[in-house]
Amino acid sequence: MEKTPEKYWHYPTASLKPHREEQLLRGHLWIFSRALQQPPHWIEPGGIADIKSATGEFLARGYYNPQTDIAIRILTRDPEEAIDQTFLRKRIQQATQLRQALDDHTQTTTAYRLINAEGDGLPGLVVDRYADILVAQIHTAGMERMREQIIEVLMQETGAQGLLFRNEAPSRRREGLALEDPQIGAGTVPAQIAIRENGVHFLVDPWQGQKTGFFLDQRNKRAALRKYAPGKRILNCFSYTGGFSINAALVGATHVTSVDISAPAIEAARQHFALNDLDPAHHEFLIANVFDYLESAVSGGELFDVVVLDPPAFAKSESARSQALKAYRRLNLLGMQVLRPGGVLLTCSCSGVVRMDDILGVISIEAQRLQRSVQLLETYTYSLDHPISLAMPETSYLKAIFCRIC
Repeated sequence: MEKTPEKYWHYPTASLKPHREEQLLRGHLWIFSRALQQPPHWIEPGGIADIKSATGEFLARGYYNPQTDIAIRILTRDPEEAIDQTFLRKRIQQATQLRQALDDHTQTTTAYRLINAEGDGLPGLVVDRYADILVAQIHTAGMERMREQIIEVLMQETGAQGLLFRNEAPSRRREGLALEDPQIGAGTVPAQIAIRENGVHFLVDPWQGQKTGFFLDQRNKRAALRKYAPGKRILNCFSYTGGFSINAALVGATHVTSVDISAPAIEAARQHFALNDLDPAHHEFLIANVFDYLESAVSGGELFDVVVLDPPAFAKSESARSQALKAYRRLNLLGMQVLRPGGVLLTCSCSGVVRMDDILGVISIEAQRLQRSVQLLETYTYSLDHPISLAMPETSYLKAIFCRIC
């Protein structure tokens, strides 16, 4: 039975310095330590605190961590809402309702992000659903303190058969949390999970695959690639387990080259081709450093009709932004050099500190260097299972751009 404390509004107080509430009033969900004039140092990391203005007005409620620059992450602005199991259930129900359009009766898509941290009002918690299995990541001390409640509510609300925690992200160390080996939170979790995405079949490794096992945030971009692929020669760089490759081949791409540095990922890509009744022997799978491969392809005069560049994040922090932009410039220059005139480039970035305008600028500059013109065709960020808070542009990390290089 879910219990709410009789005087749940009597949480410890954290007071802001004068004139520091503006960002919070605009809907932002983070309060930085420098904005606090009365930090509640007696609260354990992850404990709940009420945030008040310098004049004593209630502003919000969230969890506090004295060990991090983001001192407080907001959970509610309602002074009558306790942070308990009832709160968790309400937020998880809201998140589940939003995803109902994806989990359709035809089962064309059986994998999606169920909870997207701040975007679903649960900062520090990410949950991906793969058929009847949930894979969760807890990034903050506040969510760690609610782990058992999270498990109970998730299993009740989703009817999942198993829940696996993938809590090995380095960001946990900043929160004072230990990195963990994958561990089952509830039920049973198999070594592989069969899923469908827009009718395409994949096998997900929830235990050892990158992130939670699959890059669900690229679903609508993989579908968008289909219109450019029929009858074309495709190069997919940083291909991982072949998501873009398979979508291209299924609509009649004449040849698809998939390049990734991970041997297990390339082997999984081969398996995915066969799983979707595609003959891997008609396509190419290369284990290689993408930059080295592209330089060799340029030297060898290889050309493709469509080039996909979907690298890992080149920058994890603002201090790495300059170096990341250099890497994006080099990558896109090489990608354009192996693209036939009039070919289509799909270039992506998942570096949060690199903006959409930055990537558009990279494409423009490198095209000018090659004396080529660019037609911008489509841009993408997220689909409905990856919502972000409009008041928090810094949580917007994903950019994908389709353009024609003439």
